Amino acid sequence: MIRLLRWLGIIALIVTLATHMMCGDSISLERYIAIYFGVSIIGWLTSFIYARKTFFQVVYLAELIVFFLWELIKANFEVAYEVVTPSHNMTSGIIAVPLDTKTDLEITIFSSLVTLTPGTLSIDVSADKSHLFVHTMYIENGDTVALVNELKNGFERKVIRVFE
Repeated sequence: MIRLLRWLGIIALIVTLATHMMCGDSISLERYIAIYFGVSIIGWLTSFIYARKTFFQVVYLAELIVFFLWELIKANFEVAYEVVTPSHNMTSGIIAVPLDTKTDLEITIFSSLVTLTPGTLSIDVSADKSHLFVHTMYIENGDTVALVNELKNGFERKVIRVFE
């Protein structure tokens, strides 16, 4: 998938530069951007014919990005509420999340997404790469199993789908 995206970007850049060389300064920046993304999208759509797996990986990547942004917004509101209110509703702790990811890249992306979400922080990966240790600000009712399932069925499952 990454190889396809890289080549689509290079081809779109070449087409955009060729358009600039042929038309000169008569085209606005917005049209160059439209040409670049138009060529990229057309290349991605044609990958449905010859590389369906890669086509759907891009869809899964977009799904992961939307899911991450939603989780980011929710977590920001939770942390902001905790800062604004005078009471203390946090129950923090460190949990071990068993990993189903297979490669170092998948583990890195999963742990980075967890760390970028406010209220959680990836601390370490076990030596055998079977567990990710996460510090979290909110363990509702001390239920670590629910939090582990939320991380596994959320971020980890979506990261695995992108790279399978």
